[in-house]
Amino acid sequence: MRIGILAAGVWRSVHLELAKALRRSGNEVHVFTEDKRLSTVVGLTQVVEDGVIISGIHDEKRNPWVWVLDKLFKPVLGGRRFFTSLIAIAKFIASTRCDIYMVEGDGLGKFLALLAPFMRVRWVLCVHDHENLGVLLGYPWEPRGRLRAAVKKWVFGRADGLRANSFVTRDVMIEAGIEPERITVIPLHCIERMLLKEDLVAFRGRSRQEVLGRHGFSDDCRLVLVMCRLTPFKGLELAIHGFANIAQQSPKAMLLVCGGDRFVEGLGSYREHLENIARERHVDGRVIFAGNVESKNVKQYYAAADLHLVSSWIETFNYSAVEAALVGTRTVMTDKIGAGAWLKSSGAAVILSGRNPDDYGNAIRSLLAAPLEPEELRSIAKRTADILNVEESSRKVMAWLKQNVSPS
Repeated sequence: MRIGILAAGVWRSVHLELAKALRRSGNEVHVFTEDKRLSTVVGLTQVVEDGVIISGIHDEKRNPWVWVLDKLFKPVLGGRRFFTSLIAIAKFIASTRCDIYMVEGDGLGKFLALLAPFMRVRWVLCVHDHENLGVLLGYPWEPRGRLRAAVKKWVFGRADGLRANSFVTRDVMIEAGIEPERITVIPLHCIERMLLKEDLVAFRGRSRQEVLGRHGFSDDCRLVLVMCRLTPFKGLELAIHGFANIAQQSPKAMLLVCGGDRFVEGLGSYREHLENIARERHVDGRVIFAGNVESKNVKQYYAAADLHLVSSWIETFNYSAVEAALVGTRTVMTDKIGAGAWLKSSGAAVILSGRNPDDYGNAIRSLLAAPLEPEELRSIAKRTADILNVEESSRKVMAWLKQNVSPS
């Protein structure tokens, strides 16, 4: 099959590995992307990587032939270079004429929704986020936008098929009014950089020594980790309250919160907001905010932890919990975390219904009290890698594409 994939910043995403897996299974695969490493903006730059033909334009420059239109219509259409992208994607479709086009996210999906009726192509949309669907979760400072929701639903309606990256994503789509029979659930996958290339137990021991030393924690500390950007929808109030509830019963436990701060309108620094909660709960000396962790050190932090927490109001997938599982660290999470269904089956997740701090704290305490044996750690990592293997994902995607390649 001749497959077209549209994905922004493909070298910074998980989508290129899926494209390569589809190529390995005998398909001709063309990718459109917008990325800094591509120099042109009027014509398409083309490179070939492992048999995948990648075409695209620079991700910031405007096409000089339509820059006036881009500027004039920016307030109405959103995005600073709508027509630049529209023309580039039209050129990509005209030059490739694939059997089907798979679009990663509705940001690029709107262009296919506009072009497909005129260029007579079939296309499917992969949905990776929950925002702007008109479904409100009720967390503080939640974004709202009726016009954006209307546009997003219009894009969904024009696609020949819809893929949700998790059951959580599917449920939000259904609540927004999308017909359930149009949605196929196929999870995202592990990528090569996430996989550990050395003995897991040895890596965990070395990582633990380095991370505990870096932050001045004792050798017998029970390390509980949060790794995310500090923003309200991450729901970190739940993590701090849950930890505070068990702090006295688990005197060796420390909560290490890693991630950059965000300024929230009407609130100010989200980190300061969380620090105030920790202070009010008398655990400010045991809740440590470490700021951003360099990407090269992230795997080390996951491996050093006894336990990982995800307390978000919603995550349509969540690679943080996946990366923790791949080094043998379990995650306590809410039931709105997309990757949870697969991580639970690999033994890497405890999923809690609702947002009760007592339940969250009890789960933290019980897991800290029952550390896993080395072989159990290895088993969690292996099962996670097997379940979320890119080859398995590509087989499911291929079956889905075949279902949508021609009208039913």
